[in-house]
Amino acid sequence: MLELRRGTTAETEDLSFNRHVRLFRWREWLSRAFGVYRIHDLLTLAYLAFASTMAVIGRERVPHWKVILLIHCGLAAFITLLANCRERGPRVLRFLSHWHPLALFGFFFEEIGHIVHAVHPGWFDDPLIAFDHALFGAHPTVWLEQFSGYWMNEYMQLAYTFYLPLLPLFGAYLWLRGRREGFDTYIVSMCAAYYLCYVIFLFFPIEGPHHTLAHLQRVELIGGPATAVIGLIEKHGRVHGGAFPSTHVAGAVVVLISAYRFARRLGYALTPIVISICISTIYGRYHYAVDVLAGIVMAGIGCWLGEKLRRTRPAVIPLAKAAQEAA
Repeated sequence: MLELRRGTTAETEDLSFNRHVRLFRWREWLSRAFGVYRIHDLLTLAYLAFASTMAVIGRERVPHWKVILLIHCGLAAFITLLANCRERGPRVLRFLSHWHPLALFGFFFEEIGHIVHAVHPGWFDDPLIAFDHALFGAHPTVWLEQFSGYWMNEYMQLAYTFYLPLLPLFGAYLWLRGRREGFDTYIVSMCAAYYLCYVIFLFFPIEGPHHTLAHLQRVELIGGPATAVIGLIEKHGRVHGGAFPSTHVAGAVVVLISAYRFARRLGYALTPIVISICISTIYGRYHYAVDVLAGIVMAGIGCWLGEKLRRTRPAVIPLAKAAQEAA
């Protein structure tokens, strides 16, 4: 009887050992398959997969959807190449493997204009217009035009334009200071905030006050060089449908939060600049006030996720060690 029990126990232990070995074998395979990717790579690949799926589902309303798919496949392959070159590849590819999301944000935003109606064929501005009016008792973009003037227009447009170099400049500050963990957290936070905004764009397409409230505006925003530059950018690069939440605000606030985390003195200096950027999005008639509030929320969520996700790294567990642990 004792021998039978010993045999049964040994058999049970063998089965348990084999299960653990199989489990760790799968873990090792998954970690080796995805171990070259950083979190910002995976977030970008996930967004590419999502946007591609939406383009296919709504292909009747997405012009050139096949071209979009080809571009997405090419970007996914390029990101995989960068991930594999991160440790041992050419210096320029190693550099790009850390920075590529900042280069892709602009492309993804411009792409929204082509896929914005993949889910819904219309616009949903009315509830946002009503919310703004109920909250402020007026349309903020119309109310603000009373403060319009040459120098005010120049300052607001300059603030709005400064958003473009702000993101890479802050990244460069962290990079050159050797604060690589802070840089990684910043990039992941930006990815989380921006990709959340892009997803909302597709399910809740908004035109923005430039299109819906133009008939109420009585003052033209006339200025000097800064106004001319932003006018040129908007003329050739305005995206129809990427208004809620404001990615301008989301990106700028992620920079601000990250600055207070990793470079507090710089955060103090950036505070009035970021506040000006937020105001300029309404003053320049690019966004509703609720777009700005939603952008701030997206920035907060992005920074929270960035801190959590950056700590998540797939660990490669050798099979021999896994078997030893299982034993």
